[in-house]
Amino acid sequence: MSVTTAPSARLEPGQIVCPYCLEIVVYDERALHVRNEKSQYERLDTSGLTNPLRRADVLRGAFQLCRNTEGISQHYIPVPYLTHGRPLTVAMVGTSGTGKSHLLTQMVAEITDGCLAPFGVRWQSVNPADHSVFLKERVAPLRAGEQLEATGQTPFAEFVEALLLTGADGQVRPVAFFDLGGEDLVRTDALLRFLVGVDALVFVVDPLLACGLPQLDEPRERYRLRVSRSDPAFETVLDRLPRQGAYLDVATALVVGKADLLRFEPPVDRWLSRPSTAPFDPRAVREESRDVYAFLRHHAAPAWLRPFDSALRCTLHFASATGGQPTNGRFPHGVRSRRVLGPLLSILAMCGLLTEDPAHRPSTMGM
Repeated sequence: MSVTTAPSARLEPGQIVCPYCLEIVVYDERALHVRNEKSQYERLDTSGLTNPLRRADVLRGAFQLCRNTEGISQHYIPVPYLTHGRPLTVAMVGTSGTGKSHLLTQMVAEITDGCLAPFGVRWQSVNPADHSVFLKERVAPLRAGEQLEATGQTPFAEFVEALLLTGADGQVRPVAFFDLGGEDLVRTDALLRFLVGVDALVFVVDPLLACGLPQLDEPRERYRLRVSRSDPAFETVLDRLPRQGAYLDVATALVVGKADLLRFEPPVDRWLSRPSTAPFDPRAVREESRDVYAFLRHHAAPAWLRPFDSALRCTLHFASATGGQPTNGRFPHGVRSRRVLGPLLSILAMCGLLTEDPAHRPSTMGM
């Protein structure tokens, strides 16, 4: 396939899609608020902020009231999300129970652990207080061995977390992570606007649903699952994404999650024991993609590879967010993630944030 850079979203300059309601907003200092010690929002008057350092510090923790309240409660957007250009939106796709929550939580945790630094990427929180809540409610329990609750069905796109990433070129860009339930998507203007503007998709394959390997029969029986010919979330999202030509021009990663269940199966065993090391190596990504493709082609129905068949740029990965399976809501042997950054590194490379090296730019990434 020929590979091109993703088109920009159909938004006017300065327009941003609200991560909570998916309506269009524009930065407006007249609508700014700050949280008080009781976590209540109070109006912020910026006219007295004449000291540049003080002004920057206050705005870093400020919020803008979103004017849209149709079908959603009053909500506020962190100012840094609105003032660093168009956010890079990454949507996780898969039915409930596929491990999206654990995978995304471990991705964010490894970013905040500084694991992107060797690749030339620095991070900041979009809002320090909200990020602390994410760490407390999701990262800390998971790393303590607790199973996170499944996200369940979402009306279309659930905003999970956002970070400010500074790429190798020095550009700061918000990166927002969303959870797409998929199977219950309703064709609304907000949904279509989100899908038109989405920058990257991460499709999560649950091997318990996709692969008919006999060693998976016992965990399948334990969780009351059956082998399926496809994931309805994949089908719904792919059918509703706007296309230009034969392929979707959205940076795409297809991840076989829960790969610890396959850790003795070649070629999974080889990749799970291999860390993601700098510098970023597109040749290794292509090699892993070929192995994942061959594995799914052999062990799963063809529809599980539909994201690869549909996307102009797609990489394929093995990953394990926890290193084991839960028992009674806990991971008895602890939690140890493996290769969870691989899909994100490929997405960042395809979107041009990872490196200044022209050989690793979007025109040469993907399968």
